Amino acid sequence: MNITCTEPFEFEPEDFENILVVEGNITDEFSTKEITLSRTFDSDETQRPENGAQVTVEDDIGNVFNFQEQGTTGKYLSQIDFEPLPDRTYILRITTSSGNSYSSAAVSLPPKAEIQDLKAVKTTQDGVEGVSILVSSQGVDGMSGFYRYTYEETYRIVSFFNPTKELVVVSEDPPELELVDKTREERICYKTVASNAVFTANSDSFGANSVDNFQLRFIERLDRIVTSRYSILVRQFSQSREANTFYENLKEFSSLENLFSQTQPGFITGNVSSDDNPNEKVLGFFETTRVSSRRIFFSFSDIFGNGVRFLPDCEIIEPSPTGIDLFRVIKNGTFKYVSETVGGAPLVAPTACSDCTVLGSNIVPLFWED
Repeated sequence: MNITCTEPFEFEPEDFENILVVEGNITDEFSTKEITLSRTFDSDETQRPENGAQVTVEDDIGNVFNFQEQGTTGKYLSQIDFEPLPDRTYILRITTSSGNSYSSAAVSLPPKAEIQDLKAVKTTQDGVEGVSILVSSQGVDGMSGFYRYTYEETYRIVSFFNPTKELVVVSEDPPELELVDKTREERICYKTVASNAVFTANSDSFGANSVDNFQLRFIERLDRIVTSRYSILVRQFSQSREANTFYENLKEFSSLENLFSQTQPGFITGNVSSDDNPNEKVLGFFETTRVSSRRIFFSFSDIFGNGVRFLPDCEIIEPSPTGIDLFRVIKNGTFKYVSETVGGAPLVAPTACSDCTVLGSNIVPLFWED
């Protein structure tokens, strides 16, 4: 069994070069497919999409799937929904606006592997208590399996204070505030974040095609994202040995975005090459993958019981002539009304303490389960 997620990979440094970057994963789902084209860019620059290219995916019996760029994003979407078939091979072909042609090696679908279990387990790592997200899967008996994982986590945010009223600016000259009823949900919100690291696993020994309790995520108990309720959707991509090796090499970086900066490592070999110049470097990989996914939910008490959880810094402050200027902090949105003194003077706290919309969305996700 060989399972890794942060294994370092040594490269010899090279000077920055303007290289075509290809990101293409054709899954076995019947859906719109996406190919992303860009250029490596200096760390002082923004990402440089490759615009105006002609992009197609072709199979070995002559079927051609055309892709169209969305605006000037460098993202090319298939003009029809399709899914790769297990008895076909596929080639990506690219012709840039300058007339340069590129193509991938022929690829085919690997064996299917299903996620058998996804669970959250209380653990301690380096003396820190938290929760580990563990995934297990099972593939075809007697065949080695190679896997890449992504995840999307969604967590519920509950405001520390829940006032029913708020102060609003009704006049700037003269400065005047009015206490009114709240008109929107600001107590409970949700935040969704996608993973941007590379997670790979393989079972390339003894003919066993299984992954057991592979840790995708460790979240500290005092992390805000597990304070209330948390969900994670894990997607497992069964891939070829060559694709798995490519992504393992990428794990030198904390995220895929870092790959395209001036501090790039020595060149990482993919499976896309120039049709015109065999010496031209092309960065990226085109693959067909099988997908298995699973989602779980848990609340803080499910894992940690009555343990101490994250508490925001939510000190209540009474504005005064020598302290916080009430009109100014309400106008600029840094503080919000939370209550008042016995004498009727307004009390405020940092906005995030009573308005969760500064941290997430107050729209409940369709998949959410309480």
